[in-house]
Amino acid sequence: MSYADLQSITLVGRIADLRTFQTEDDRECLAVTLYHRISQDATITVKFLNSNGLLTAYNNSNLVVGQELTVTGKLQAIRAFYMKDDALTPLKQPEFQLRVNDYAFGSKPQPKVQDTEPAVTSTKKAKAKPTLEPVEF
Repeated sequence: MSYADLQSITLVGRIADLRTFQTEDDRECLAVTLYHRISQDATITVKFLNSNGLLTAYNNSNLVVGQELTVTGKLQAIRAFYMKDDALTPLKQPEFQLRVNDYAFGSKPQPKVQDTEPAVTSTKKAKAKPTLEPVEF
């Protein structure tokens, strides 16, 4: 009899942070932080490492912060609290740590358009000049 793997998860989110680092055995690795909205009131942080396809996409500038990314993987850990001044403090956004099996790129954020010359458009109407007329009492 086979059972469903309840640790497998598919998430769609936006990339919040991308960082490269060297592992202990001198391999380059990419640390990805993804924000996933569970509901209107709750957002989680998803963290995972990658040293092949996503790293190559990042090095070629095809993976950027703000880009949509769909990941499928196995849940490794969940963290919802941290220690602060010897007290357990809840995180604002709980963290999921994944071992990613598959991913799919989504839309990138639109680049900001900068005008070289500001458009001169005047929507103000010319004001009427007051005329001073003598008032008789």
